[in-house]
Amino acid sequence: MLHSQRIDISEERKALIDQGRLATRNLGECLAVDQVALTAALAPQFDPSLAVALQTAAQAGQALGISKKVAAMGLLLGQWLESSARPLREQTWHLLLEHPSDTVRSWAAFANAYCERNSEPEKALLSQLRFATDSHFGVREWAWIALRPLLTQDLPTSLALLRRHARSDDPLIRRFCVEILRPRGVWCEHIAHLKAEPQIAEPLLIAMLEESDKYAQDSVANWINDASKTRPDWVQQLFERYPPNSKAATRIFTRATRSLSQ
Repeated sequence: MLHSQRIDISEERKALIDQGRLATRNLGECLAVDQVALTAALAPQFDPSLAVALQTAAQAGQALGISKKVAAMGLLLGQWLESSARPLREQTWHLLLEHPSDTVRSWAAFANAYCERNSEPEKALLSQLRFATDSHFGVREWAWIALRPLLTQDLPTSLALLRRHARSDDPLIRRFCVEILRPRGVWCEHIAHLKAEPQIAEPLLIAMLEESDKYAQDSVANWINDASKTRPDWVQQLFERYPPNSKAATRIFTRATRSLSQ
């Protein structure tokens, strides 16, 4: 989850981030990125038509919040990639995926979701996992936010798909599989169906009540805590049926029920 954070950054470091030469370290730095300055600095790296389009989009989105700003840049990028000849598209994708700027890779996460918008859910999910397992926390968050609208279109199919992939050995993938359909996801639209009927996600969640990785545990707990705000009865019944009997399960239970005690 992304939380507000006070920014404490030197002018030199800020300049390197805005030049696309350095990754951000926390949310405060992510929010401080000047995307107009960034697109101007990146212009020599991209095809001229893309460079101009990115700079125009960055200028137009200056007043937007961070989530809409990154999504808008990703949409523009995805549209450009789709219209480009294959050699140029592949060359640009390689540059995007290997770019030192996490902001650029975040744009790419949205661009990829756009390009996969008409794909079968599993193909789209598999394609998005490269961003879900990125080394940067911000890119990993944008990865699920970008793909979430596609998976909300058919919740039963998506939940079954996520349950299969949540068996992955990679905790980043396990976290992604839970985070992407949180009922009250951060910085994105809520899912009314899951707020009203969280029980349809039980096969996914029950299998992860003993999750060993704390990063993934947090997503399981946050998913259930989201549901507790509209269906506290379901949360109470869930843990009556599956009482915590390990350190991992107890940690999930404590975090998942924090809103019930307020």
